[in-house]
Amino acid sequence: MKPRRCLFLFVMLGFATAAQAGGPQLPCDTSGAYVYPPSGVPPMIGIWHASDLAQANWQPPGCTGWPAGSHAKLIVTLAGSIHFDGEMDGLLAKIGAISTLKDISYWSAADKAWGHLATDASALIDANAKDRRRDFAGADFAKGADLYYWEDGASTGPTVYRLRVFESTPQRLVISSDNVTTVRKFVFTLFKPGALQSLLFIQRLSPGTFGVYILTRTGEGASVLSNGHEEVFINRADALFRQLAGIKTNQEPPAMR
Repeated sequence: MKPRRCLFLFVMLGFATAAQAGGPQLPCDTSGAYVYPPSGVPPMIGIWHASDLAQANWQPPGCTGWPAGSHAKLIVTLAGSIHFDGEMDGLLAKIGAISTLKDISYWSAADKAWGHLATDASALIDANAKDRRRDFAGADFAKGADLYYWEDGASTGPTVYRLRVFESTPQRLVISSDNVTTVRKFVFTLFKPGALQSLLFIQRLSPGTFGVYILTRTGEGASVLSNGHEEVFINRADALFRQLAGIKTNQEPPAMR
């Protein structure tokens, strides 16, 4: 892994690249073994390619829900702490507000401009893109729940995603995401079903402070057309982190131009 470092003031949401030997370290339990960067300092970013992961002989830990022998072409992580004067239910309300994805900005490195994560989005009753419903509420995020949503990506078109709730308590939340339908750009396949995966960990660290960890991985069903675009995943994670932190999502500078 080649570390990159971009330091900015926290109010502008700067980042410091995480150079972690042995592959990604995940906050899989509540023992406190994983240390989040403190609130008020830049979140940490890590980037690992398939060669890095193979060299480290890295295997997905059990908390990911991924088979131990599964391989990734790319893993990008972001970890930081946010100040939030509320309970976990308040953060769940932000996560469940699927319809607001079209209002969240992120930096498009390809277009060299701020754009929106989606042109439209909706929570779904099931995996059928036509079965739309109101946004998810906190009660929908019960442990073991499978939730579906549809997103018309600004650059990738309509895709159905599944959210799976691994943990959900007032102290800790763990959710996975994967694409149920193919992710395409124009007529080209970028990700076959299940090839674009992510994990979200939120941990209460102290009153008013929560640790946030976002991992994105592309699997074996990812097209070569998706290679070399780490900035897309970094900037999307940046946008979601800002949304949770209550930071303006199109505030300069972007995480990666």
